[in-house]
Amino acid sequence: MIDLVKKVEKNILELGLIDRGDKILVAFSGGPDSTALLYALHRLSAKHEFSTAACYINHKIRPRAVRKEIEFCRETCAELHIPFSVIETDIPVLAEELKISLEEAGHRFRKDALAYMADEMKCNKIALGHHLDDLTETVLFRLFRGTGPGGLNPLKPLDSGRIRPLYNISRSEIENYLRAKKIDSMLDKSNQESNYSRNYIRNKIIPVVEKRFGSKYRSSILNFTQILADENRYLDSLAREKLKKAAMVTPGGKIVVDLALISGYDVWLKRRMFKLVLENAGGRPGSGNFEEINRILELPDSHIKALNLTNGLTVARDRTQLIFFGKKTNIGKTEIEIRGMTQLNGIDISIKCTPGKPGRARLEKVKDGRSVSVDYNRLALPLHARGIRPGDSFSPLGMTRTKKIGDFLTDKKVSKYFRDEIPVLFDQKGIIWLVGHQIANRVKIDKTTRKVLTIESIGNELVGIA
Repeated sequence: MIDLVKKVEKNILELGLIDRGDKILVAFSGGPDSTALLYALHRLSAKHEFSTAACYINHKIRPRAVRKEIEFCRETCAELHIPFSVIETDIPVLAEELKISLEEAGHRFRKDALAYMADEMKCNKIALGHHLDDLTETVLFRLFRGTGPGGLNPLKPLDSGRIRPLYNISRSEIENYLRAKKIDSMLDKSNQESNYSRNYIRNKIIPVVEKRFGSKYRSSILNFTQILADENRYLDSLAREKLKKAAMVTPGGKIVVDLALISGYDVWLKRRMFKLVLENAGGRPGSGNFEEINRILELPDSHIKALNLTNGLTVARDRTQLIFFGKKTNIGKTEIEIRGMTQLNGIDISIKCTPGKPGRARLEKVKDGRSVSVDYNRLALPLHARGIRPGDSFSPLGMTRTKKIGDFLTDKKVSKYFRDEIPVLFDQKGIIWLVGHQIANRVKIDKTTRKVLTIESIGNELVGIA
């Protein structure tokens, strides 16, 4: 049987897990998996010119056992001359605060804590001790909980700076290696309990599967996930290309999907597209489960106009569009430079002002749009920008009486879902431009105008998802 270290080395070389000069942070619990990983990487570090550090994560769930584990990890790292650190939080308290399970709270903290410690210890990659049995358990766990094809490739060998050199090595191979090399490790007794779902699969279901199908079932599941990974890459790239044409992002971060463009698409493609939308809108890979995406698919033909989704997102149907958004856009008050560019506060829009040369201005028709010209001498400077407020009103171009901005936008058939992203420019006398729509009548250019101020709204009002 191939030596574990050689198998790890083969994975590193064939998959490009580690490059010369890398510094690897090993998630080290003292258990068999992370201990074997630490020793294997230590053995290979000089030959392949990389270095290692180790970090123990204390969840404060097993205080007595944790003290022994930390001491074991510290002594092991001292013996191997590997830098060692500990990071901790109270997972039960965190789970209560977030209203999630201990398993989910622990998973979230581990991911964030390792990223933090990698940065603190100047490591550019994080090594995890996940192995072939972990892959099997995770696939079954996700199938039982409900997942799509994307969720069935859960433990990638290389994933955004996180590496899994043991991904195709079984637990029995790890234990055999430790025995043969007379390497001690700590046994986490909580893994033998079946209270948690993952432990139940490991202790109750896997033995039955192995008895019926033999140990090769692990390799079969690994092959299955690798086939799915290749297919998912292609199908996701196809969905992403379609999404570039059908979806737009507003200056405030809303994602708008054109229902007419996707109406003829097959349901599998729509599902993948909405999955990508939810991941973009929520900023979190894996967002959007099967039930939630199906509810979105049904929304265009439903009497319901909006759905509340997970991660604080909402999707609303507005005529021929689906609009995905989170918190309301808050455009803070910003003073506008009269000469130059000003980035607005809270939205991806800049305002550029260009005063015209002194002299008689050319009389021109002011069009609705992103660039307007106003009479400089009729402004009561300074100029500021902010979001629309309840009760805001102005006298639109061509009118002497005032009109509420809300009524103006209703007449223009501007969706209520986009109104929080429309800035107003105002001087000391009031609003001079409802940005992108109309200027106030009092600052219009006429035959008496001697100096002009050109104002542009700059920024991608609607841009494709990258």
